[in-house]
Amino acid sequence: MKIIKLKEIDSTHKLALRMIENNSAFECGIIADIQTNGVGRCERKWESAPGNLYSSIIKKIPPSVDICKISLATACAVHEAVENLIDSKEHLYLHWPNDIYYKNKKLSGILLAVVEDWIVISVGINIHSVSAPTAVSLDSIVGGFCVSAHQLFDSVLNKLSTWLNLLQIEGFFGIREYWLRNITGMNSEVTIRNGRDSLSGIIRGIDELGRLILECNGRKIYISSGDMFMNEKEIMVKYD
Repeated sequence: MKIIKLKEIDSTHKLALRMIENNSAFECGIIADIQTNGVGRCERKWESAPGNLYSSIIKKIPPSVDICKISLATACAVHEAVENLIDSKEHLYLHWPNDIYYKNKKLSGILLAVVEDWIVISVGINIHSVSAPTAVSLDSIVGGFCVSAHQLFDSVLNKLSTWLNLLQIEGFFGIREYWLRNITGMNSEVTIRNGRDSLSGIIRGIDELGRLILECNGRKIYISSGDMFMNEKEIMVKYD
């Protein structure tokens, strides 16, 4: 896969979307040293200090593959790429719908967008610095410089290729099992926010469609999208 390497861009995600809109898209990876206007889920600003990983991947959507499952497969790929760099692997978690957390702090975020038959998969990973008290960097976990953004992006691309191939050949089973082994909050109470709507319940797993299973008042609710919070403090940091 060709890699487009940039010193500075407003947003790798926005660049990928512009390429699709301008009919100049092809399957590739995009990585930038600095983003001046990074974007996260729900168009929230993604702070982009130098040294972290800011990247996007443009791919044709595989036939008969659900986008939600691609999102969960991407999270598996990032989790594996990061797991290879740290010793305390038991503290590294998948945080639904597609974040990577170390202990109770965010290490990586993933953003997907679909335009016609293209998908943009954007991955941000805190390597050297963080922009919020609810985040953590790889350097702080391993106690010093661990990897460059370009090296980490190569690893993510390789892992993602493996997981997407698995998804096409064997279906969702392997991805679901990986999530169930590594998900944070299992059997604990969480709050799901989707716009202004809010729902609290106990996590009971991931179903065969990739939806979060939430038990509310003895009844199982299946959730396809939203932000998950382990406590009220996380909600206040994101929404206040």
